[in-house]
Amino acid sequence: MNNRRNNQLVALLLAAGVVSVVPGVTDSLWSQEPDGTSRLPLRQAVLRALEYHPSVQTAVAGVDAASAALGEAKSRWWPRIQLEASVTRHEFPMLTSPIHEFSVDAIPPFDRTLYGGSAVAGFTLFDGGSRTARIGMASAEARGASAHNEFARQALIASVTVSYLRVLAAAGVLAAHETLVAALEAELDRVNRRLNEGTVARVEMLRAEAALAAAEADRVGAAAQLDIAERNLARLIGASSEETGAEWLISVDLSAAAAVEGQRRSYHDRSTAANPRLEQARERVNSAESGRKAAVSQWWPSIELMGGWIGFGYPDGFRTEWQVGAKLTYPVFTGGARSSVVARAGAQSASAREQLRLEELALQESVDIAVTAISETHSHVLAITRAVDHLAEVARIEQLALEAGAGTQTDYLHAAAELARARAALIESRHAEIAATVELARLTGDLSTAWLERALELSQ
Repeated sequence: MNNRRNNQLVALLLAAGVVSVVPGVTDSLWSQEPDGTSRLPLRQAVLRALEYHPSVQTAVAGVDAASAALGEAKSRWWPRIQLEASVTRHEFPMLTSPIHEFSVDAIPPFDRTLYGGSAVAGFTLFDGGSRTARIGMASAEARGASAHNEFARQALIASVTVSYLRVLAAAGVLAAHETLVAALEAELDRVNRRLNEGTVARVEMLRAEAALAAAEADRVGAAAQLDIAERNLARLIGASSEETGAEWLISVDLSAAAAVEGQRRSYHDRSTAANPRLEQARERVNSAESGRKAAVSQWWPSIELMGGWIGFGYPDGFRTEWQVGAKLTYPVFTGGARSSVVARAGAQSASAREQLRLEELALQESVDIAVTAISETHSHVLAITRAVDHLAEVARIEQLALEAGAGTQTDYLHAAAELARARAALIESRHAEIAATVELARLTGDLSTAWLERALELSQ
């Protein structure tokens, strides 16, 4: 609580222009408001998380690895060139080069020190489609890694947004409890004055003290929830909990651009077309199918072309010769290994297709839940807004009646408590509606920092 009070003091000083720098807060995390105060807007928090959080960094590394694997697969279309050089010292003299004919003049000299060198090139002319299949597999995995990267980014944006909203909601709930505590403290003062005057019974003081104690306990719980929310947000963006205090955040609300329009079916279609997690599942199917084709290619022979320049030498001379050739390879018997590899690849392809169907069903369910949640929370907001207005008027009337001696303390305390609960529920419902809208945008693949700027607007 001391840290929060210090932050609130700094915020007041910033607003008054007394100080302009908050110690320990980096310029990249904070933005300067027109009135001179430093705040942490949602967009800045999201950008900070995208740069810091390991989930995104891991996905980026996965994209780099998949891209490198694709380059490795494509390299099989190029010839292989290999250079070698050697020098060997033998115990006894050896032939300095191969014997190509049996004649006295054709026999090469002998020497204990032999030099060797070669430049050999090879190219796979035919492999039954293995190269093409492996390139297809690597391409699908690279696209899948990019889809996973986008999924990780959108998931992190959603997590930061929800955590940001939880801080704001927890702060609003705490403010509602503090308002109730202040009202009950005023009621306790009134009862004490009347008790000293002898115009009320002592039971009214006990009733007011009990209500105040219960409200203070609720306030402690709300403060604890706020502290947890601030720390969760800090962990996501790599900051301290002092930097993510509610006093530094900017309240947001849904803009007209975020209105959920159209039939539920349209959101199913959009999510099916653009959801990155579903796209990743599709690429797993493509990769598995390419893997099956690569396995089937083992039933075909392979044809290799080769050629080279070879040198043989010793201290007193050196000679070279060239060679070219072709090699056909076909394993006649493998003990059933090829059949097993093909069967396994086929099963993996079938599994990937069924996993895609499972992802589609789960996505449709999630879209239904999100659309329903938006409708439900919006209705809650409208209903609770009316309830807050009515309860505020009821509490005001009960307080006036109590001061005039025409009302009862029980009715006033009940009205004040109901008003506090309704205000807290309204705050939570408003932020729940925003969170549900963000979740729907994530499911349809629309969620990004640009979407946040369009769909959310400052409410203060």
